[in-house]
Amino acid sequence: MHKSFLSFFPIVVLLLCSTPGSATGKVLILDYHTFLGKGNSSMDYSLAELGDQLDQMRQAGWQLVSLDEALAGHLTGDKNVAITIDDGHQSVFAAVENVLLPREVPAELFIFPGPLDRSPHYLKVSRLKKLLADGYSMGAHGYNHLYMTASAWKRDPQAVLREAGKPADVLKRMTGRLPSLFAYPFGVAAPEAEEAVKAAGYQWAFLATGKLVLVDPSNPALDHWAVPRTIVYRSGLKALFRFLRSQP
Repeated sequence: MHKSFLSFFPIVVLLLCSTPGSATGKVLILDYHTFLGKGNSSMDYSLAELGDQLDQMRQAGWQLVSLDEALAGHLTGDKNVAITIDDGHQSVFAAVENVLLPREVPAELFIFPGPLDRSPHYLKVSRLKKLLADGYSMGAHGYNHLYMTASAWKRDPQAVLREAGKPADVLKRMTGRLPSLFAYPFGVAAPEAEEAVKAAGYQWAFLATGKLVLVDPSNPALDHWAVPRTIVYRSGLKALFRFLRSQP
């Protein structure tokens, strides 16, 4: 087992964040959310659908790597996928235990701790600790999943600062693990929010987009505080797998 392991694609965009002669390879960072299988959200999948998608990725010749491995430059070639899962919804536990773990697929769990142990829709801390003990990695995703956009900063800069500054200590108190990665709630951030996340001590921070983006973490021009990820929308699945199968 590894140590660590918005709603339509109008245009499929391939952004190569790379430099000529890059030696470490590239990674497609995918962003999942919930696994209820009820069809109420364009970002929700059943466990069977998730398993099928992961199997198809491997069948297309892509390696499923941890985000930590990718950021450290431990990549071979350009056909790498890193799975991330945002929010910490209660359905994540079954997805990891029943789908990812049996397939030895790593994932980064981006958690906002505000509702943990308070809402039935989100993970219990005991279950989050079990996932971490199983080898999965945890990043922060704000504290209450509030916007960190320019308009949010203009309206209430202190709220944005709390989203950046509060979750790491809370997650460490809950789990014993201090997250070093941050994913912006709703996938967007103002420049002030990026600076706040940087000042809070995180090493990397991630946006989220509907675009298909290959990232070269070794590229010195890559902004560590605005790394792109691809949200796995149901409406974009055909484009996603067409892209995966088209790469040499």
